[in-house]
Amino acid sequence: MQTDRFSAVRTCVSGLIVASLLSLYGAQYINHTARAAQKHELQATDFEIIEGHFHDGLGTYAEVMLANELISLSRTKQPPFDVARSKAKMLDAINRLPASHPSRAIFQREITHIEAGVKLGAIELLKQAGGARLTGVRRTALEYADANAADLRLEFSGRADLPVSVKTDKSNKVAVAEGQTPHIEEKWAERYFRVSPDELNKMIADLGFSSMSELKSNYLNVARLVADVLIKKLGLADCTPDDFKRARVTDLGALKYLLHQLVLFKSGKDRSRVIIFDRSTGEVKWESLLDEVDIDRLTTDRVSFLPSRPRGGHPIGSEFGIKIDGRTVVSFQIKHKRGSARSTIHHYEFSDITTRLRL
Repeated sequence: MQTDRFSAVRTCVSGLIVASLLSLYGAQYINHTARAAQKHELQATDFEIIEGHFHDGLGTYAEVMLANELISLSRTKQPPFDVARSKAKMLDAINRLPASHPSRAIFQREITHIEAGVKLGAIELLKQAGGARLTGVRRTALEYADANAADLRLEFSGRADLPVSVKTDKSNKVAVAEGQTPHIEEKWAERYFRVSPDELNKMIADLGFSSMSELKSNYLNVARLVADVLIKKLGLADCTPDDFKRARVTDLGALKYLLHQLVLFKSGKDRSRVIIFDRSTGEVKWESLLDEVDIDRLTTDRVSFLPSRPRGGHPIGSEFGIKIDGRTVVSFQIKHKRGSARSTIHHYEFSDITTRLRL
């Protein structure tokens, strides 16, 4: 009997020990799993940076491959351009992704689509040159200045050079020349809306800020300024900075000026021929939706706006847009800092405003 009692006690104690060990190691396992999940999540937040590096490389790759295809088709004696650097940048980005990440395959397909697209694009560009003999291709991407847009300059015998701006399509949007800029004063407000420096300073002061620098401390402050510029310079009625759903244009001349400027800066001051490669299909595109619009015959009843969409409790949205006949033709997106600024006190500082035309 006594032996049975001791045996029962030992069994009970053993059970308690096992339960304690299971609880301890179970907690450690859960913590380890949580840490692993957190690590995976950190990798996921870095995807935006990796994707940016890949598409930087892809853009250069498209430019160089198009140049080489033009050289090959024209049978000039010019040696092809080196693609090793852009290839290495793309492969480095791909290799930074986890082995099972779905974007590895997506990025590889985008490379294949660009390689197919440049063949079609080169043939079409030579047709557009009217049969003139191509004598050389010069890369001019490093010569960007004063809103020149050309990545390549095609040199012909018997006709003027043809500057070409090479773009890869991002979600049916394409940036204009100098379209992604921190210089909202001269490269956005003045360029598209004819806002003078004194007028802009007054707008900033009316919003309660002592300087542009103070305004840029948070990107949503800049979004508020952008809303003000749109409302005041286009003479918008029936709208507020956080809601453009029913906005009406009363200054049609100012709107036409804006749209003409957007068309101009699509091709840049050097009047480049814009060629756009669709990363998801390899399709070659040439025009934006705005190119289809007869701006001078535009009437106010055809114009509407994207509503500024405040999210996450923000007082104002960070993207605005103009529609013609119900289709968005241009958008203005205000961005905050990313990359190394993430998780720092600088994260929500203004980074740039991006002006994109829709395709």
